[in-house]
Amino acid sequence: MKLLVPKTLAVKHSVFEKQLLENFAVSDEVRSLLPDSGLVRGRIVRCCGDAAASLALSLCARASQQSSWLGVVGLSHLGISCAVEHGVALERMVFVHPPDTSRDWSTTMAAVIDGFDLLIVAVPEKLSVADARRVQARLQSRRSVMIIVDSSTLTQSSFSNDTHPFHADVVLDTKTKSWSGIDKGSGYLQRREVAIKVSGRRVPRMQEHLVTCNY
Repeated sequence: MKLLVPKTLAVKHSVFEKQLLENFAVSDEVRSLLPDSGLVRGRIVRCCGDAAASLALSLCARASQQSSWLGVVGLSHLGISCAVEHGVALERMVFVHPPDTSRDWSTTMAAVIDGFDLLIVAVPEKLSVADARRVQARLQSRRSVMIIVDSSTLTQSSFSNDTHPFHADVVLDTKTKSWSGIDKGSGYLQRREVAIKVSGRRVPRMQEHLVTCNY
């Protein structure tokens, strides 16, 4: 017996399937850092080092400009002006301040995942592996993208690659090489050169990039 599917229904299903599989676009400056040239739905990107927060914002900027909503979870020191400088659409950016306890944090994260396409997250040190797995499963089922920020300045995180409760698909380890713009103690910072090491379970071999950020 052959099942006949109405043509209009088949077209709608095809469009819906394409939307589910479509990556979130990123700006030209950071596209080469990602193995799929974009943010893949359901995956986790981990940003480490002194430029972790700036890189996370840069990764989300293009998608926020294209109507995707961004939830910033647990990064109370992340500045609005910094988000603007990196091109994030503030009208689609929401700050969430969850409890620090493992179960309450994961419960809050489950609700945030339901409502946002992209998440920039600071992971509490007390988060259990079991709760992290539940959050990651939720993320994959809802096909959102989580960008974890591990920065000693913003999160006081002591996670290493071996002890981190989340299994990141891509790890971007940043280190600022130089700043320019200030001359003899005066002027404005105009440029920042950041060395970025790219690794993770979706990256066949570690790569190194030098990215220039203009302000």
